[in-house]
Amino acid sequence: MIDMIYIAQSDILQEQPVRVKQKVMVLGQSGLIYSKVAGRFEIVKKLPKEADSFDGMFDYADAFGKFRFAYIDSAHKISNTTKDTKRAISIGGEFGFNTASYYDFSLHVSAFVSQKISALNPSSGNINEDFFDVNSASFVYLGEASLDYNSDLFQTKIGRVRVDTPYANSDDIRMAPNTFQGAWANIEYTPTLKTQILYFDKWAGYDSQDEDTSASQNDFKNLVSQNNFGMLGASLTYEYAQNSQLSFWYNYIDGMAAIAYGEIVGIYSVNDDFHVDYGVQFSNISEHDNSNVDGDVFGLMTIIHYKGAFLGGAYNASYSDAQKYVTNGFGGGPYYTSLDEATISAISEAAATSGSTTANNAEAFRIGAGYNFDNSTFEGLVFELVYGELYNDTGKIKEKDVIVTYDITDRWYGEAIYTNYDSSCSNNTFDRALVRIDYSF
Repeated sequence: MIDMIYIAQSDILQEQPVRVKQKVMVLGQSGLIYSKVAGRFEIVKKLPKEADSFDGMFDYADAFGKFRFAYIDSAHKISNTTKDTKRAISIGGEFGFNTASYYDFSLHVSAFVSQKISALNPSSGNINEDFFDVNSASFVYLGEASLDYNSDLFQTKIGRVRVDTPYANSDDIRMAPNTFQGAWANIEYTPTLKTQILYFDKWAGYDSQDEDTSASQNDFKNLVSQNNFGMLGASLTYEYAQNSQLSFWYNYIDGMAAIAYGEIVGIYSVNDDFHVDYGVQFSNISEHDNSNVDGDVFGLMTIIHYKGAFLGGAYNASYSDAQKYVTNGFGGGPYYTSLDEATISAISEAAATSGSTTANNAEAFRIGAGYNFDNSTFEGLVFELVYGELYNDTGKIKEKDVIVTYDITDRWYGEAIYTNYDSSCSNNTFDRALVRIDYSF
C-alpha cells in the first residue's frame, strides 16, 4: 500500500514520490465510519524514482514511517456479571523504505511495531490485548516485503502486501493493518476499465487472530488451513461517470467458499454545495467442503451532503439456510451497514452456531450524521454520530458510535472513537474508547 495506495476507511499512507499519477475522487464521503462510495477500492498510482542501475535503486531509496500513539479503554459485561474493564497504551507505528525503480522494478519493505509502555499499563489481568500479541507482549514484524513492478498500464506486487478489496482488506483499526502473503496485480485497459487479480495464502493483523489458536496478530497464518491453497480473486471495474463505477469481483477461497460480489456506487452532484452518494451491492456466497459459509447479501446506501453537513443511511439483508452464515472474508468486509464493532456477518455467524433449525436470515440498518469543518478554522476536523441495529431470530445487536477525526497537518492525524455495544444474542455489552494519534514522515 505504498507505491499503490488504496482508499479505504480514512487511512492513507504517504511517501515521497517523484512522479505522481493520481486518480482521486473529487467528492468523497466524510467520516471514518462512512457508507461506501465510489473510489473506496480506487487505486492512486505513485510511481517511484527511476534509477539507471541496480545500485542506483538503493542510492535513491526513500525511507518512510508513521509513529502511532494509541490508548484503549473497554468495559465488558457478560450477562449479569460485573463489568470487566481493561485498558492499554502503546506506541509504535510503521517504518520502512522503497527503493527507486530499475526497469520499472522496485522493492518495498515495511515493519509494524507495537511497544507496550509498562509503567502506563495495568497488570496483565487488566490489560486490553487488542494492541499486543497473544501473550499481551509488544511485537515487531515484517508486515510488508514485496518485489514491485510499476508502469502506466500494469502494476504488480509479489510477497507480503497490503490491499483493500471487498473480501481481503487492511482494516487498520488498532496498531497495525491486515497484510497478506501472495501476489496482486492491476491492469488498466483504458482510463475507465481495469482489472485486479490476486492470490493470497497467508495473512497477519488484528483481524487474523483466532480465539481457538495460539497464533498472534503478528504471525502470518493460513487463510483457511494448511491443507488449502488460499484465495484466488479477480475483478472488473468500469467507471461509467466521474466518481461513479460498476464493479464485479469473484473470489475462490479453497476450503471455504466461492464469493461473487457486484456493486454500483457513485456520486450525483447537484452543485458545488450539494451532492448525494449512492450504492447498491449484492454478494452470492457458495460454500466449499461443507464449511457452512453460504448465503446471499443485499445492500443499499445513500448519503446526502450539503456544504459541510452530511446525513446518510444504509440497509443490508442476508439470507442463509439453517446453520449456515455469510462472511466478511479477511478483514472488515464490504457491507454498507458495518459499524465500528458490529457487522451483519457477525450476527449471521452467531445464529448459525446457536443450533437453530430455521433459516438463518438477518437484517441491519445504519444511520449517521456529521459535519466536516473543512471550510472553517478547524480544517480537517470531522465529527460524526452513528447508530445501527442488526437483528435476526436469535436476537438483536444495537450499537452507537461517536467519531472525531482530525487531519491536523499533512503529517499529524488524530482520531477518537467511542462505541456503545449491546447484544442480546450473546448477552454482551461494552463501552469502548479508542484514541490514536499518528505522525507520518
